Amino acid sequence: MNSPDQDVLYRAIVDARRILSEDRLGSLDLVQTLRRLQAVLDSDELVHALDRSNHHPVSRLER
Repeated sequence: MNSPDQDVLYRAIVDARRILSEDRLGSLDLVQTLRRLQAVLDSDELVHALDRSNHHPVSRLER
């Protein structure tokens, strides 16, 4: 059984892969792709899940 933190991480990976596959098809511009990836990978929910699983703070992406 997955923990809630594992579910958050899994959803972030799936979302990031989808965004990258859409970009690979040429449907998005680079800036939009990076903004969408940052929104997924730097979400508060994901950062908190990683903090809890690593037992120490995780650095945020530069803004």
